[in-house]
Amino acid sequence: MRRSEFHCDDQKLIESMLAQIEYGVMIIPDNDPYGVPISFCYHNNEIYFHGARGGRKYQLLKENPKVSFSATKLYSYIPTTFLHHTMIPTQFFFSVYINGRFETINDNQKKKYILHNLVKKYEPQEHIDMDSIQFKGQEKGVFVGIIAVESMTVKAKFGQNMKQEDREQIIRDLDNRGTQLDRDTIVMMQRFKP
Repeated sequence: MRRSEFHCDDQKLIESMLAQIEYGVMIIPDNDPYGVPISFCYHNNEIYFHGARGGRKYQLLKENPKVSFSATKLYSYIPTTFLHHTMIPTQFFFSVYINGRFETINDNQKKKYILHNLVKKYEPQEHIDMDSIQFKGQEKGVFVGIIAVESMTVKAKFGQNMKQEDREQIIRDLDNRGTQLDRDTIVMMQRFKP
């Protein structure tokens, strides 16, 4: 990563963020790279996902298992009105970029395990029984895959490259604007204090 001050290697935070980010984009090699938005979950250094057993994505993955994956959680947009109307606008964010290898999962027990983890990510408050009537046998007809992570780059951009007095003013500006996202951004700015 070019800007080392934005690098993050806190594994617990990375896992927490990947649990919060609702979707990512899988980039599959082709004549023109093919980016596919997917719902996913991260577990045991793998990205889990599912889909249909056909179409361009499925065909390309069979031909070349080398893929990339990107997921981003956006935080506050910092507008020109901040820093007493002197701010060069920017976006704060947390992003994960992965290079990895795609694998099709054919074992029905592992498919059920992965599908359970996917549903649990999006419905954490619910008790999910993969043997209930609504799920029973569904794993047999669905395409389930993983991206085995080979490398991961994580960027947390929260003003670490700014002067301390500018960061403090941006925190005040965010606090004055006062949205929930602004409050969350302040927490991240404090966490990633240079």
